[in-house]
Amino acid sequence: MKVTARDVAREAGVSPATVSLVFRNKPGVGRETRNRVMKCAQRLGFEYDAPDQMRSTSTILLIVYKRHGEVVGDTPFFETLIKGVSDATYKHGYHRLSVSYFYAHENEREQIKALRSVKCAGIILLATEALAPDISQFERLGVPVVLLDSWFPTKRLDSVVIDNTRAAWEAVRYLSARGHRSIGYLHAGVSIRNFLERQEGFYSAVRSMEVEDNAPMHVVRVGASTESAYDGMNAYLDTNPELCTAYFADNDIIAVGCMRALQEHGIRIPEDVSIIGFDDTIHCTMVTPHLSTMGVSKEAMGELAVKRLVDRIKGNMLGEVIRVAVLPTIVERESVCTLAE
Repeated sequence: MKVTARDVAREAGVSPATVSLVFRNKPGVGRETRNRVMKCAQRLGFEYDAPDQMRSTSTILLIVYKRHGEVVGDTPFFETLIKGVSDATYKHGYHRLSVSYFYAHENEREQIKALRSVKCAGIILLATEALAPDISQFERLGVPVVLLDSWFPTKRLDSVVIDNTRAAWEAVRYLSARGHRSIGYLHAGVSIRNFLERQEGFYSAVRSMEVEDNAPMHVVRVGASTESAYDGMNAYLDTNPELCTAYFADNDIIAVGCMRALQEHGIRIPEDVSIIGFDDTIHCTMVTPHLSTMGVSKEAMGELAVKRLVDRIKGNMLGEVIRVAVLPTIVERESVCTLAE
């Protein structure tokens, strides 16, 4: 049986007229009530049948761009990020989030044609794997675009990103504060802006530290998946017996794969080697010891991207282009030990 506006009204404890005002994005309903109605509608599976002239302003399109799929996938990080966008879409009065995947190595013309058939008010482009030349085709779709999880200096588009450089710097300084002077880097062999910025932060922090003259500083280049990181670390350990006392990893997935290889080689974590990851995903608590990491607020990123897109749709602050960088925080668990002075 189809869910009606009356069902939503009953569930939310409001009148059907209030439900109508919420879904037509009209004034006269408080924020708390509006949010309650949206959550009830989402929970019940209610779909608002807007008039034809309204449909183009009641849907937000999230495009997930995949160049190679080595980073963007069905991982906890991106699942949570997309959920943050979805929750914020309803919160800001848009009744539907349409999610489309765009594959760089498939027929781009056909994919753009399919996107043009989606009547939407604006686009959030998950651009983690995108390059600057990839962006123009989405700008030509004729609706506001906000970039999520990447930015491009040649594009005048709003973006919501992670402050990767500062976060990596803070991770290395954290290891230093725990007494580590030989700090290495578990670096993904994938060229995306996030990892390049984390690399910049790592080197900046190491250069600013007072380290022993003979302290090794190793960069271990591994794959971006758990298995390829495991294989890469195994290959490294077979030819490089000398290890740092601590390592910063580009993300949790890489850290977990490397931890497994280290442990299979009889290296204890954190007694022999400490490791800190990045992203604070479910992987952190699925390994022993639990992984310390840099926690990223995925929900906040989704919320900020939708809020900025809504401002664009409504014509607010059209002359300003902003880049919002969310700074991760250190999440301490058991994979980092303190060295005695």
